[in-house]
Parts: sequence; structure tokens; C-alpha cells
Amino acid sequence: APRTRRPDWSSRRPPAGRAAMSTADVPTSGNLHEAPLGAPRRYGAVADGGGGEHSDDDVGDDAPLLSAARALPDPPLWFRAFILFIVSLVCFGSYFALDSVQPLQPTFASQIAMSPAQFQLLYSVYSLPNIVLPFFGGLLADRLGLRVSSMLLAALVTFGAALVAIAPMRFLGLPNLAVFGVMAAGRTLFGAGAESLNVTQIAMTTAWFREGKSLALAFAFVLSMSRLGDLLALSFLANITTALTGDLKTGYPVALWIAAALCFLSFVATVVYAVADRFAAKRYFREVPKPDKFGLKTFTAVFTFELRFWLTSALVLTYYSGVFPFIGMLAGWLHDKYGYDAETAGLMSGTIVLSSMILSPFLGKAVDLVGRRPLVAIAGSFVILPAHLVLAMTGPDSEWTVWPLWPIAAVGLSFSLVPSALWPCVPLVVPAKYNAFSFGVMTAIQNGGLAAVNYIVGEIRSHPNGDRNAMYFFVAVDALGLLLGIMLLVVDWRRGGALASVKEAEPAAQAPDATQTKAPQYTINVNDETDDVPVFQ
Repeated sequence: APRTRRPDWSSRRPPAGRAAMSTADVPTSGNLHEAPLGAPRRYGAVADGGGGEHSDDDVGDDAPLLSAARALPDPPLWFRAFILFIVSLVCFGSYFALDSVQPLQPTFASQIAMSPAQFQLLYSVYSLPNIVLPFFGGLLADRLGLRVSSMLLAALVTFGAALVAIAPMRFLGLPNLAVFGVMAAGRTLFGAGAESLNVTQIAMTTAWFREGKSLALAFAFVLSMSRLGDLLALSFLANITTALTGDLKTGYPVALWIAAALCFLSFVATVVYAVADRFAAKRYFREVPKPDKFGLKTFTAVFTFELRFWLTSALVLTYYSGVFPFIGMLAGWLHDKYGYDAETAGLMSGTIVLSSMILSPFLGKAVDLVGRRPLVAIAGSFVILPAHLVLAMTGPDSEWTVWPLWPIAAVGLSFSLVPSALWPCVPLVVPAKYNAFSFGVMTAIQNGGLAAVNYIVGEIRSHPNGDRNAMYFFVAVDALGLLLGIMLLVVDWRRGGALASVKEAEPAAQAPDATQTKAPQYTINVNDETDDVPVFQ
């Protein structure tokens, strides 16, 4: 029967262990899940790495109502370091496998009659689809969550690398053309997952290190581990294969299986990340925003990104345009201009990756401490521009001669500094719910631009005096990057200087921001002695 008198809830005591709770103590940024009466109680501001929610079964019967997650402790340092190490392995295998075919090019030519054009196609089928795919890879990571999407993409990468490795196996008895076709198909599948997995790895790093003064250090460490995989493939894979098989010409499939095995290691890392992230979601506080519902707004959100994001993306493109094509032509350029043998030229060109791998974590920590990210990017441009200019204007055929290792080392120093400053800029200017999507857009822009720049550099080098003119092209690209860095500095200064700030770690509880809308003030008293609905005051 309907009640004739409204019960006086304020006069009743809650049972032991169920204290009254006011929403004045609840952070307004928490994600308070709304549910009908009788539904399982849910808790706000809990991170799950994949957009899920947690009920009483996840947290426990003694958990207080509403924003219990804010009372959870922050992840300890040892756990964050463990997560960083696992995340750094996510793309280690794909970076190794990408260039694992490069030291095998002469072997491919002699054993399966692979022409130079066919060998170049193994890189083209990797690169061309990734002008677009990272865009959708970022959407996938935001929709499915970082746990699920990383495992799916790592599985695709592993399958593609295994397909490349199994193609030349003798028990299959495939003709040379069929071997190349299977390898090209494997490289296509490998590339379809590798760049999107890279986007997901960046999103993982941001999700765990967005708060506090360690984002640039985390980015730099992850990049260093990925470059370590690349360096090992280029410098040591042939020697390792020879040591294992005795002859590279007959044992080269072993090199391809090593690459596939390391890709599987990266897949295992994504599984470990999923388990660790789920463990952390139940025990530690991490606030992860819930993405918008999938629809047209998901795709049009890119037009809402502010000017600083587009300037940062353009700066990444122009800077990498002066580094990656330069590394690609450096060994041959040193051989032609200075007469170095292939081994010496390879070692000198490898110093760029080696120095960036060693210096990036230290310089990343310095960026975390001082901020000033646009200024750091400008400083890096001031280092790489004169290095390219010196390489273009000096040498045996010029009036002045400088040992080329010095300007090459300067390029390596700049390559350690600028990425550590630019990539952490994105989370500071893009809403957190578009974390992976924004990095996917940025990576797609980078890949598309690099494809065009590689073509331009190739055309320049095909003409007389092409190597020197290519160096002058890099100088022009560096100057454009310097201009974009100055523009980013000015725009950031006019919009509050978020990119120049030093991010402080959030305290456990914060005073309410007067500029934000204050949450409704009401009190909930929980009484298990009756089923009456509590009164909200």
C-alpha cells in the first residue's frame, strides 16, 4: 500500500561500517555511474584500460558508496616501472622484424633470385597502407580499449612475421616467385598491425604517465627500447644467424624466425599488460575518461583539435623528414663521398640510432623537469640544421674538410632531444578521451609526409650532384621545422603556456575549482533495516 508518511531518514543511524557520505567529498571529475534502484552499485573514476566498469564484485563488500576509487592509493613506483618495462616491449619485436630483411638482401638475391625492385617492394607494402591505417588504429584502441586492441594487433604482427619466415622453408617446395608472393603478403599483414600497435603503445604510455612529472621520460624510454630492436636487427642479426647455422646463405630462414619469435614476445607483453592493468584497476586509483559513443562525431572530432596539435604534428613531420631519409642514404653517401668501406660507413651511420637510444631517457627526464617543450624543439632544430649544412659544404671535394662523424653525432643528439619534447605535447592539448585517436592521426600524417619526402629525395639524388643537393634539401626542411617551432612557441604562449609548463603530480585530494560547476550537495544515509528509498537533501 502507498505510504502515508515520509520516513525521517536523518534520525536513523547507519549500520556499522556504512557511514554517511556527502558528495562534497566526491571529486567532481569522477565518473559517477548512474544506475536504476536495485542495480549493482558501481564506483567512479576507476581505470580499466579498456572502458569497462567495476561493480561490488570487483572491489569488495566493504567499499563505500559512490566515489570509493578516489580513496584508493596511487600506483606505487615499482608497479609503474614494471608497467613501463612491459609497454616498452610491445613494439620491440615489430621494430626488429621491420628491418630484419635488410641485412639479408644479398642472401635473398642469391638464394631466391629476389631483384632489388622486389626487395624494395617488401618495404613498400609495409609503408603505403600505413598512410591511412594508424588513423583507424587509434579509433580501434579508443573503442575496444588498450588491452584488447593491443593483443589483437600484436597477434596480427606475429602472424605476418611468421608468414614471412615460413615462405622460404624448403619443405614447402615453393618456386621463387611464390616465395616472394608469400613474403610480400606476410609483410602486408605485418605492416597492417605494426604501425597501429605503435599508436596503441604510445596511448598506453600516456594512459599511465599522463599525470606527474615522468611523461617525457616514459616516452623516451619506450622509444629507446624500440630503437634497440631496430639496432639489433641491422647490426647483429646476420652475425647471430651465422653463429647459429654456420652459413648465412643456407640458414637465413633462422633469421626470419628470430624476428617472428621476438614479435611473439611482444604479443606476450600485451597479455601481461592486460593482466597487470586489470589488476591495477581494482587496487589503484587511475582516472580514465569514457570515450564518446561511436558515430559520426567520432570521425569529426579531429576537426575539434586545436592549433597546437596541428603545429606539433607538422613539426614532427618536418623534423623526421630531415632524419629518416638522411639515415637511409647516409651509408652510401659516406662510401661515395669519403671512400669509407661498407662496414665503416654502416657503423658511422648507426651512431645516430645508438646515441639516441642511450641519450633519450636522460634528455626525456630533463624535459620533464624543465618543461619548455617548444623551446627544446627549437634547440634541437638549431643543432640539426648546421649539422646538415656542414655535411653539405665540407668534404674531400670542398675547400674545407670536417670529420663527418662530428656532424653525424650532432644529428644523433638532436634526434634524442626533439622527439622527447614533441610527443608528450599531444596529451597536454588534446582531450584524454581522444588519446589513441590523436596519436593515430599524428602517425598517419607522419607516414604520409615521409612517403612523399622519400620520393623527393630519391628524385633529387638521381640527378647530377644529387647527394649534395639532397643535403641542402634537408637544410631547407630543418629551417621549416625551426619556423614551425617558433610558431608553436608563440601560439602556446598566447594560449596559456601549457606546453611550457612542468606537470606536477596530483595530490590525493584537491580543493574544488571555483571555475567549475559545483556538484549538487546531498547526503546519502544507507540503512539496511528497511527497503525505503533514501531521501536526497
